[in-house]
Amino acid sequence: MNRKHILYVFLFLCGVFSYGQKVTKAQPIKSALVSGKVVDKANDFPVFGATIMVKGSANGVAADLDGNFEIQVNKGDLLLVSSIGYENAEYKVTDINKKIVVLLQENIEALQAITVVGYGKQERRDLTGAIGSIKGEKLDNITASFDNALAGKISGVQVNSSSGVPGSATSITIRGITSLNANSNNPLIVIDGVPVYGTDRNNNTTDFSRTSVIPGMLGGGSVSNNLDPRSDFERNPLSMLNMDDIESIEILKDAYATAIYGSRGAAGVILITTKSGAVGKPRINVNYSTTLSNPVATPDVLNAQQYSDFYNKYYDEQDNPFPVGIETNWLDRVTRTAVANNLSASMAAGTEKMKYYFSFSVLDQESYIVGQDYKKYSARVNTDYKFSDKLKFGTNVTVNFSDNNALNAQSIYRNAVLKAPNVAEKTALGDYYFGSAPNYRGSADNPLAQAYRDINYVKDSRTIGNAYLEYEPVDGLTLKSEVGIDYFGSEAYSRLISRPDLEGGSARETTKQNRKLVVNNTINYVKNFNKHAINSVIGQSFEKSREQATSIFGRNFDNDNVLAIGRAGNRGISNTLIQEWALFSAFGRLNYQYDNKYLAGVTYRVDGSSRFNKNNRYIGFPSFSLGWRLSEEAFMKGFNWIDDLKFRGSMGFTGIDGTSGYYGNQGQYLPHPNGLNYNGVSILQARQPNNPNLKWERTRTLDLGVDANLFGNRVDLQVDYYHKKITNMLYSSAVPWYMGYPDQQQNIGDMENRGIEVTLNTINISTPDFRWTTDFNIARNTNKILKLNYSGSSASGAELGYKYFAEGESAAQFFLYDWAGVNPLTGNPLWNYVDGTQSETPPASLNDNPNQHRSPMGDAMPDFFGGITNTFSYKNIELSAFFSFAYGGQLYNGAKAQLFTYSQNSANNLSTDILDYWLIPGHRTDIPQIHNASLDENGFGGVRDYTVGRDSDRFLEDASYIRLKNIRLAYNFPKTLLDKYFLSKLTLYIQGNNLLTFTKYTGQDPEVNAFGSSALLSGYAS
Repeated sequence: MNRKHILYVFLFLCGVFSYGQKVTKAQPIKSALVSGKVVDKANDFPVFGATIMVKGSANGVAADLDGNFEIQVNKGDLLLVSSIGYENAEYKVTDINKKIVVLLQENIEALQAITVVGYGKQERRDLTGAIGSIKGEKLDNITASFDNALAGKISGVQVNSSSGVPGSATSITIRGITSLNANSNNPLIVIDGVPVYGTDRNNNTTDFSRTSVIPGMLGGGSVSNNLDPRSDFERNPLSMLNMDDIESIEILKDAYATAIYGSRGAAGVILITTKSGAVGKPRINVNYSTTLSNPVATPDVLNAQQYSDFYNKYYDEQDNPFPVGIETNWLDRVTRTAVANNLSASMAAGTEKMKYYFSFSVLDQESYIVGQDYKKYSARVNTDYKFSDKLKFGTNVTVNFSDNNALNAQSIYRNAVLKAPNVAEKTALGDYYFGSAPNYRGSADNPLAQAYRDINYVKDSRTIGNAYLEYEPVDGLTLKSEVGIDYFGSEAYSRLISRPDLEGGSARETTKQNRKLVVNNTINYVKNFNKHAINSVIGQSFEKSREQATSIFGRNFDNDNVLAIGRAGNRGISNTLIQEWALFSAFGRLNYQYDNKYLAGVTYRVDGSSRFNKNNRYIGFPSFSLGWRLSEEAFMKGFNWIDDLKFRGSMGFTGIDGTSGYYGNQGQYLPHPNGLNYNGVSILQARQPNNPNLKWERTRTLDLGVDANLFGNRVDLQVDYYHKKITNMLYSSAVPWYMGYPDQQQNIGDMENRGIEVTLNTINISTPDFRWTTDFNIARNTNKILKLNYSGSSASGAELGYKYFAEGESAAQFFLYDWAGVNPLTGNPLWNYVDGTQSETPPASLNDNPNQHRSPMGDAMPDFFGGITNTFSYKNIELSAFFSFAYGGQLYNGAKAQLFTYSQNSANNLSTDILDYWLIPGHRTDIPQIHNASLDENGFGGVRDYTVGRDSDRFLEDASYIRLKNIRLAYNFPKTLLDKYFLSKLTLYIQGNNLLTFTKYTGQDPEVNAFGSSALLSGYAS
């Protein structure tokens, strides 16, 4: 028995003896020796070191490594069982010949007793920063990635998906928009101490060709300021992580929590800690699930007869250019009930010297679009080895591979919705038909051919790992060095087969390699003396990243079976890129506590980034915090219902260094895209003009909070108010043309976010057989641009979501023309003008300043959002229901706009709502007459359609919703049955996701973001 165990037993015996001295009359201990076991109620793992006492006596024992114990008892004795991290339990001995099994329920407060912070750990009750935490077991492990599982779980954290396509990107926003750059509002992700490549549109987007329209037709139509279908796919790099490997996730939100990460902390920091080994015999966990999924909703579109009638009337032709033909339900042909199978297994074990955790997982997920699927494989090895009581070594390594063949799924779905319903799937010879016959005009796409014959895939491999060496020369002082890597390799390939408008077909191939090296050296010092306590760290960090990409293309292949781009008739290099950056940092943090009442902290970090000119390369990020544990004051002792009450406040600075690009202060030049030259020398064109005076974006955050545990730790409440002010915002601002380029990265202004967050966790009912708990969170954030250093305002185009920046307004607002409905007398659209007048003339058609007639039309970010989970347990049955909600956000229903568009050559299928178009004077409807004043017909077959442009608020909708995000019914098989089969736990469950949604939004999903991971460009559904 080592010294640690001897000390443990000695302290236990001292406790027993001191307890016994208070007993006035010891009860006789009879000779009935009963054996038992203490296990975790949630997972049936043994509870090592649990204390078992006979109530009213000094008779007590401790459970061993396997949770087993033996104790002398009388029949009728009441056992008191306790352990750190669990609620106390009582067990009445009714049969001295029966083995005792005691189930301990995890305690909400105790589970959160230790919180991972930047470069260290801290007791949660001593935190003076704002940190949201969630344990791995509370995440939905069926969800493909942890970021999706976070939606609605932590206050102030908003998550939106780009689509239902497997492996597609999500946007994560913590406490509002922090930057005016589309890719700079993503939080820093740190996995086991390694800052990894996270959500970034530039790094994670794969381009491919998608649609085609039969060429050569005269006339045709165009939509004013249309948002064209995107020909790319943004993957989610966070989906590579195995959900079952996650031990905990911490969200660092205020400046005191994030300043330790300096220039990457302004948008928040997400710390992910994976599982590790534990002392004891091997514990093997296996989780297998099969899921079925369908589209959340499908639009109602015209059948062949309705389609023929409508377009014949629109073109007003007498020779029936759009005959009924056959009936093809394209959407039914390309959709299916998707099946996904997920297998995850792990083993954790260890001794006092060595602990290890192994895991692997396999996910085979179909898309609900035929011919599209997603496969993911991951493995992890985490080890910890103690050379001695002072020296420790460990590794955390995960290897992942994914094969995503579902890149085309969203395009196929869209084309199936829009394809004319009177066109055949195949020719008489059985080949896929590319064309629009029997129609006068239309799209040449064939969604089925797209699904079964076109190829679009991306294969990603990723290794994230670190190795550390930890030395403790004296008690409380720990020296740690660690080296981490994040290696990401990707191969994307796109191949379109031959068709009338693309003879010989085309292909594109892109390879990427991203490599990051991280070196951290820290010294931690933790010391308690008298009434004082110190928890501190100083350290140094170095990161270096190299990113490389190459894209090649080919056209005119001999046949559709040839895939190699080298065999294409025309081929070339479309893009090559090698870029590097480095970051050197020094940091420190000191947390001080006096008498368990008064708390104070200070952090400071200096960052030096290669992205900035040497004159502005280094910058410091300080932060400060104070806390007062009111519950420890003498005058609070009479309030027995208050277990812990703490007030805290913090202020500090963080920044963003990525907004300026990889070489933000340097000029970058490319050969002219049209091959122009002067006297045989290629002319260079500025890709990015230099700006040696570029400065860091800097965010100052004030946070005031209160933490309370009430009524015997049955109520856990956290409330935070924050104010974030961002200065020196970076944005590409216009410059005079004589400089040789139209715009330049500049520091152009200031912005702020204000908000309040509430988290409430309660144990409503807790009895031996029944338990009901509730987890609730809600947050509100308001954003405002405070200063812009140029006159006027800026409205970007459809490709950037028509975001409008002006002093006093939100950065996420819409800036649109005001659609006023349909004039019931004429059937023409009505438009509201800024001066208060109303007209049938579309303002977008006027040849003046286009911004003059637009107005702010609402915010893409909601007024408030959150989630609530109720969990009910009765004996071996558990039912949980999780609702997420948002109120006040606006979402542009681009899909609906497309289904109302009939003036283009593509002659798309339409929504059945279009049939309610205006017919006669007095007809009140939202659909204008087919030929109306906002369809600018030039007399030569050309049409400019202002009714469905993305620059008006006609299709801007309220995206408020309440959604049953997850409901789960589980049955835990009895321990007595499992013992026969050497099992510790077996759970059978059925689960449903997104089963109910209550919303006024008429599109498919009120939570989507067509611009992937970009929070700034959110508010559009394509």
